[in-house]
Amino acid sequence: MLQNFRDNLSGVARIFLVAIIIVPFALFGVDALFVDGGGPKEAASVNGDSISERSLQQAVLVQKQQIINRFKDVDPSLIEEDSLRPTVMQRLIRQKVEEQAAADLGMTISSETIFDLLSQVPDFQTDGKFDVERYEFVARQMGYTPTSHNKAIRSELLVNQFLQGVVATGFATEKELALLASVTEQTRDYFYLTLPAAALKDSLELSENDIETYYKSHSEQFMTEEQLIVEYIELQPADLVRDISVDGDLVEERYQEKVDAATSGASRHAAHILLEKQEDKSHLVTMATIQEKLKNGGDFAALAKEFSEDFATSENGGDLGYSQSGDLPSELESALEALSTGDVSGVVETKAGIHLIKLLDQKAVDVPSWEVMEPVIRKELELQMAQELMPDRIEELKDISYNATSLQDAADAMALDLKVSEPFSRSGGMGVAASRQVLKAAFSDSVLQEGYASEVIELSNDLVLVLAIRERLAARLKPLGDVRSQIEMAVKNEMANKQIVVQGEALLQRVKSGSSIETIAKAEGLTWQASLNSKRLGGNQNDLIRQVVFSMAVPDGTPIVDYQLLSNGDYVLISLVKVEAGDYKVLGLEQKHALFSARSLATASRDYQAYGALLLEDADVASNY
Repeated sequence: MLQNFRDNLSGVARIFLVAIIIVPFALFGVDALFVDGGGPKEAASVNGDSISERSLQQAVLVQKQQIINRFKDVDPSLIEEDSLRPTVMQRLIRQKVEEQAAADLGMTISSETIFDLLSQVPDFQTDGKFDVERYEFVARQMGYTPTSHNKAIRSELLVNQFLQGVVATGFATEKELALLASVTEQTRDYFYLTLPAAALKDSLELSENDIETYYKSHSEQFMTEEQLIVEYIELQPADLVRDISVDGDLVEERYQEKVDAATSGASRHAAHILLEKQEDKSHLVTMATIQEKLKNGGDFAALAKEFSEDFATSENGGDLGYSQSGDLPSELESALEALSTGDVSGVVETKAGIHLIKLLDQKAVDVPSWEVMEPVIRKELELQMAQELMPDRIEELKDISYNATSLQDAADAMALDLKVSEPFSRSGGMGVAASRQVLKAAFSDSVLQEGYASEVIELSNDLVLVLAIRERLAARLKPLGDVRSQIEMAVKNEMANKQIVVQGEALLQRVKSGSSIETIAKAEGLTWQASLNSKRLGGNQNDLIRQVVFSMAVPDGTPIVDYQLLSNGDYVLISLVKVEAGDYKVLGLEQKHALFSARSLATASRDYQAYGALLLEDADVASNY
């Protein structure tokens, strides 16, 4: 049994486990998981086995990244790692007891299995093959040794094997499946009619008193949020360009670099004929024959197909495609440089053998003139130098704005503009207030309550800012004119709901008294529908109506009547007339198999959770969290 678990680490499970191995590398890069030195600290002990502080930190970072990936709009700075630690610690403790249980049950993971998985990780490959040195380098950068990384992988695989072992024990009896099918495959017959709210709302006439009364009694709904107006200083490389002078020699040097780069980007389309060297020098005789045929008008492509021993290109007439400088052996490059389009070289010798090479086409690269490129390069160099000045100017901005209650002096000192935002609330605003970092800083206690300037906020690699409160706008009641249409809709909805429930209740009593849905609908000019043999899932009925129908009691000779108010205000009157239990025996093999899988998996999941809880209860755990 255990050997089967090991052998069956394939398909989806294998992909999943490979993903586990590379998650830290893919999410955090090579430096993200370093912790302070001084030896591994113990975060917890489980039955004598240690969980290190480093393992806990790695798991916390993975958990944080999973939250960021799941909730795309969340601000990473709002996810406090300390708040994640207790939950992650509990998960690591459970993983440890399951790993120990797996080992006690004789489950093992072979070194061959681990190597097989590692060899599939692109980050550990060079030219598509597993590279031991690359693997060890990346592992060390992550704070692992090959041994400790191997141990971490083995732990993950053992826990997964333990899970598979428990899941494999899941089962379902014939009686359970029959009972389950009686519910899941149950069908119901019901009728329903709809009292539409839209027409009723349109017919309602509101008085000014109705609107004003609602406005006063629900004033809390029409309050604005507190708003802020901030003043702020932005600093970016473009602001520093005015202080920079670029030497003309440097501009000329950069221009020449661009010319050289453009020239090296020129490409040539070539074809060749290759003959490998032979000890008896027969390759020279063959080459002379080829040259003679070319001299007499022979076709180069046909001769390459007949004679060339570069089997990768001979079938295509020796075509090497387009290449740039450095792509071909230097001897062939030199020969091509001496050729005009259509010319064939003399015999060229390389390590591979002797060649004839033909220049089929050339693509030159246009090099912009000095007049065109000089201002572009100058601006490029100015920005580059400005970026190099940014760290010093950021420190200067920090010093000048520290504990400042007004930023005008700081702006003047650094010759920067003092800007003012539009009003914005905690939920955000336009322009600078669209940044979550700005919102967090503006509504922080030190800025909002104490009146200090914020710390320098890094919005991007090339833009920082510091802000302070200029004006604080208290929450206020919106004018009636601004919310009139909102109030009219709310009042009409409220009045229509009351009236439609009264009308619906009258119809409900008529159905309970013996009238059918069809009879009432025709008499009142209402829309009605019949749904026969309806199942719990699927079909084109309204989901909410179907949920109500399948929550109703089973009728005993007399229809069961109920109603439901829809989100648009419509009143739906429902009459359930028949319930038919599902029959497991009439199900097809595929349906039976799906039912069995669902039931056995549910059983296995319950057993797995219970088994894990029992292991935790019996474990000797000492945790710092």
